[in-house]
Amino acid sequence: MKITRNNNQEIEIKYVKVELPIRYGEEDMPKDFPLRYEVPTDESGYDWWKATIEIDTGKILEWPLGKVGKFYIKVCDEGSYFLLDESRNIIAAIEINYVPNRLLPPRDGYGDYVTFKIQANGVISNWYKNPLLTDFLD
Repeated sequence: MKITRNNNQEIEIKYVKVELPIRYGEEDMPKDFPLRYEVPTDESGYDWWKATIEIDTGKILEWPLGKVGKFYIKVCDEGSYFLLDESRNIIAAIEINYVPNRLLPPRDGYGDYVTFKIQANGVISNWYKNPLLTDFLD
């Protein structure tokens, strides 16, 4: 997926890296859920779910094959989202902010929620076919 920067340069976006706060502990996500990180020194007191997702397919690169999972968490204005090129260089970022519109499911999350249904092959089954990146260009 390509984006055009202010200088009219077209850049290929390959991945989105997400860092989502687990605000409500095991109510949001079990302790043993893949890619959940405990951060005892985090000033907010949250654990975090961090993943790199192939933007065209919805495949989570770090996902342990053979595991299925799903979660529905309230992120509010505390998540961070990074668009990466093929070499995983950061091209654009939205940090400590609401969920970008039409980038992560669900459609009716209003910038507060993220819902992922993850298959055994690491693909998010409810991933958008054509995610929007416009929030990164403002």
